[in-house]
Amino acid sequence: MMAARIAGIPCLVEVTSYIPGEPGSFFEPPSGPEIEYEVYDRRGYKANWLLAKITDADDLAILDQHEATLQSRRDEARIDAYLDSLEAHAWA
Repeated sequence: MMAARIAGIPCLVEVTSYIPGEPGSFFEPPSGPEIEYEVYDRRGYKANWLLAKITDADDLAILDQHEATLQSRRDEARIDAYLDSLEAHAWA
């Protein structure tokens, strides 16, 4: 779960589905990313009442935060793979 704010209220968000955007082609227009999530209060209880307060800006901020987390994990995986390859060459 990740920390977020909806209507200025601190909460936790658990992403249940994420589909990255597609660049499109000559025959298909580009599509934006899609995200679905559950909202919890800071104690971990479902906060469906908070969904009624969500704005487009809140939704976009949650999407941006999730995509930034994914990018960070990809970068860390690349760094780990690079360090592993250096270590393997050092032992060879």
